[in-house]
Amino acid sequence: MTLHDTIISQGQTLVVAFGGEQNALVSTRRDVADHAVDGEILFEFLGERFVPVGRKEIDWQAPQHAHQEWVAQLNRFFQWPPLALAYAETGEERYAEAARDYLVAWMAAHPTQVGWAPAPYDNTLNLAIRVQQWALALPRLLASPTFDDVLLVELLASIDAQCGYLCDHLTPASNWRIAQADALLTCGVAFPDQAGAARWRALGVCILNDAYHRQILPDGVHTERNPAYHWWMTDVFERYWQLGRAIPALGLCLQTEVISRMHDYCLATTRPNGASCALHDDVGRRTGPYDDRVAAARARFRRSAGLPETMPSTAQFFPEAGQVFIRDGWTPDATYVTFDASTWGGGHCHLGRNAVQLHAGGRTLLPDPGYLTYDARDPMMPYGKSTRAHNTLTINGWNQSEANPEGTRCLACAGYHLAASRYIGGYWPGRYEWHYPDGHGAGVFGLHHRLLLWLPSGVIVVVDHLTTEMATAPAVEVNWQLAEGAVAVDGNRAITQHPDANLLLLFAALPPGVEISVHAGERDPLRGWLPGDGGYVPAPQVCVSGVLPAPDTRFTTVLLPFAGIQPPDLTATVTTLTGGAEVLRLLWTDDSVDEVVHTPCLLRAIDRYADLDTDAALVHRHFTPQGSMNHGLVVDGSYCAPYVTVRRMRSEAFGIRG
Repeated sequence: MTLHDTIISQGQTLVVAFGGEQNALVSTRRDVADHAVDGEILFEFLGERFVPVGRKEIDWQAPQHAHQEWVAQLNRFFQWPPLALAYAETGEERYAEAARDYLVAWMAAHPTQVGWAPAPYDNTLNLAIRVQQWALALPRLLASPTFDDVLLVELLASIDAQCGYLCDHLTPASNWRIAQADALLTCGVAFPDQAGAARWRALGVCILNDAYHRQILPDGVHTERNPAYHWWMTDVFERYWQLGRAIPALGLCLQTEVISRMHDYCLATTRPNGASCALHDDVGRRTGPYDDRVAAARARFRRSAGLPETMPSTAQFFPEAGQVFIRDGWTPDATYVTFDASTWGGGHCHLGRNAVQLHAGGRTLLPDPGYLTYDARDPMMPYGKSTRAHNTLTINGWNQSEANPEGTRCLACAGYHLAASRYIGGYWPGRYEWHYPDGHGAGVFGLHHRLLLWLPSGVIVVVDHLTTEMATAPAVEVNWQLAEGAVAVDGNRAITQHPDANLLLLFAALPPGVEISVHAGERDPLRGWLPGDGGYVPAPQVCVSGVLPAPDTRFTTVLLPFAGIQPPDLTATVTTLTGGAEVLRLLWTDDSVDEVVHTPCLLRAIDRYADLDTDAALVHRHFTPQGSMNHGLVVDGSYCAPYVTVRRMRSEAFGIRG
């Protein structure tokens, strides 16, 4: 068998073992190939741009953009699979010739030699992705006379050198380690006759098995608690689950149940339009048509695993990750809420504990900012990761720490959803990037408990309870980052001004001295920015802020998404009872009433209120215009007189006690 035949045969083995699916890192877009033929490489960063670099004598230090992601993308060879597929589909030599030119240019600038090591602008993640692109794309290019034996020998020598270096310089943790194992195992299978191939395969299997046990949490979420990186890791582990079934002798130990949970998290983190909800270092479309790629990938896996293709629950709680995802259906027009009480997962996490998002009517109304940039030289990087940029509470505009929230819970019953968590890690003036490079600074004590209750009427009630020390932390902000577009503030109401779907924010309980302000596209300090096409876009942030009147303070906010431009005529009042319980009353235009009675942080029983006698921590009652109660809810209670039949929240679906 010739060298060409061996590579083609092993490439086919990988395609079959991987279920015929492309690696998540691999683009096959024709426009990427066409631009590459013209010497232009795609730079994907908050949009797309094609950067002229030429096809020969390329400067791999990437001087065209002073951005760390550009030099990484240039050296990862993402253009190779599109060029290979375009050549296989058309037979046009221009695609194979372009692929050869880029390869020859890179090898000329990075010659194979004893003691080979990456250039200073390169790293082992780029190396792993690069050699994997080569291995996956090469079989499609071998029909071209431009890929002769002389070039193949030189290419395999370069792969030998790079994989040999990688074996001795593995990253101890994170997605880098999995990417490195992915590359080693791919190259070990694709090029079995290379001297180091057996070592690459053995090391790749060992690392993947180890990462499977170390990096996937019991609830199925990748340890970085981040949709984008989790989607990538799901692709990797599913492919090797397939490969392990096809070649059992490799010794891969990936289990169907775990891959299934990973796919469920992928689906949970999609907005109703199919885009990522952009938690932490991720981005996702806030409007636009439905994209079924994540749902389709889950369905394909379940078919291949012999599992039913039923959709998961509309309320999903991942307790190890600390994240809650709730929706009222799986249609593109569904309402979708996230509650982020993330446990810490490293530098790709943001400091936005207890933050919420809301998507309704085909549009994200309360977005998470996601990442703004990975370049630490840009002030937008620390801003995008900051507490102030998220829909949560902060003291003095400072950041949370890496401390985990506690007591996170998610409960559900027909028409109702509840999420709650308590962040106890204080607030800190230090600048956070991938970590706190200059330390946290002199912080202040702060305990933030947030309760979110979604009622059958579509109202979402958010209660913030802050405990702090008046001497050191007098100022508080409850921030609500809206999507780009206008917002009108009228008294204690803020109303978005989109043409189709909107949000009413009703601030039902404002402590004395607290004011409402709007910040959009501000630079000093940075306030009101979201990722946009090719950069950043101003977006209004509604801020409830002021000097704290007491060390123990509560804020009640009512969120009501609605269709059209005219908001419902909803009014709200909050009354504090003796003993600290609060009563929220929502009056609708038809004179019906929603009443929510709850104790601080749900830590004790209501006992008695009006005609109620209960050991519950929260009671909801809906009254008809005639004054009769037609449905209600009890949380953390066993009785609620005068009612005999009550609806209690359950948590069995989430595998936790409620």
